[in-house]
Amino acid sequence: MCFRKIYEYFTRCICSNDDEGINESTFYEQIEPRVVFCNSNINELSEGVSFTITGKLVVNCERFSVNLVLNNPTRDVALHVNPRLPQNYIVRNCKIKNVWGTEEVTSALPFSLSRGSKFKMQILVTNTDYLISINGKHFASFRHRLPFNRVRIIEVKGDVENVSVDQDVVVKYPEILPTSAAIEIPRISDSKSLTSDYSKMDPSHSTFKEVESDYPVPFYGIFPDSLVDGKRLRIEGRVKILPHSFFINLQQGQQIWPHPTIAFHLNPRFANIGGKHVICRNSWIDGSWGHEERTEQQTDFMPGQHFTLTIVCTNSTYEVNLNRRIIAEYKHRVDPKVVDTIYIQGDIKLWDIALEDTPPAVLI
Repeated sequence: MCFRKIYEYFTRCICSNDDEGINESTFYEQIEPRVVFCNSNINELSEGVSFTITGKLVVNCERFSVNLVLNNPTRDVALHVNPRLPQNYIVRNCKIKNVWGTEEVTSALPFSLSRGSKFKMQILVTNTDYLISINGKHFASFRHRLPFNRVRIIEVKGDVENVSVDQDVVVKYPEILPTSAAIEIPRISDSKSLTSDYSKMDPSHSTFKEVESDYPVPFYGIFPDSLVDGKRLRIEGRVKILPHSFFINLQQGQQIWPHPTIAFHLNPRFANIGGKHVICRNSWIDGSWGHEERTEQQTDFMPGQHFTLTIVCTNSTYEVNLNRRIIAEYKHRVDPKVVDTIYIQGDIKLWDIALEDTPPAVLI
């Protein structure tokens, strides 16, 4: 480690008033992280090109990075993916003319890398973004700040070992691994049928508070049968303590890219006070979102509280019921038979999910 460079780094930090240019990425580069892999002769990138990086984090791993670099005098970095284990987040950034840009750190996916463990990262090039998956699950996207077709180098630096990098052209993203494959949604006969047990629980009772989440969120599920007329989907869960929103997609396929057809997108948003929430509904068809339907209403979606949500498919609509009260109706814009997957993401704990037959003459 070069202590002179560290001294120069802190001297510049004191003298600088810029929001950009000096950040942890800068410090990471100043202390000269070890290069563990470098390919300086990759072919010109185009949409659909995918890099798969595999390796193992060393037992005392602090951080590592994967960089897509231009072969120009300043070695600009088009994409910098930098997992930081002490902070439990993954930074995405870009460096132009030796100046780092604004870091991006948010993601809906929990941090899943651990010291001494193997990892698999996929980076997909699209015309607008880089898409990044960790261990088979889409983690984040990064909008292009430099032309991706000028990238000529891929390098891996830092506290990892046994690194290999494969380049390929793919038609779907992300690559699904056994640990990230969608779970088959049980029929009611196979379900644990938590409705009766949870519905009778007092939210203030300690047993209620100790119920663990049965399914991880984000969640992908595969329908054993089509969700068509005469079927309903039952979802049991709890709203998190400080919720912003969550969404449920009834869609075709598990891939992120190309964007799947979404027959029904249900998106409760909790920004308003006093129990009123915005319930948004939409569809993604032929490459774009349609007209959004939204209503603002009082609902039983309350922070920390259990809920039972059912989505009933009729011959013309999806009917959404919360704790046995209808909160939304949505006319079909695409044949419900195309739906084979459900995707759930956001500020809820997911306890149970099941596909059921709709009770005769009762749509709940």
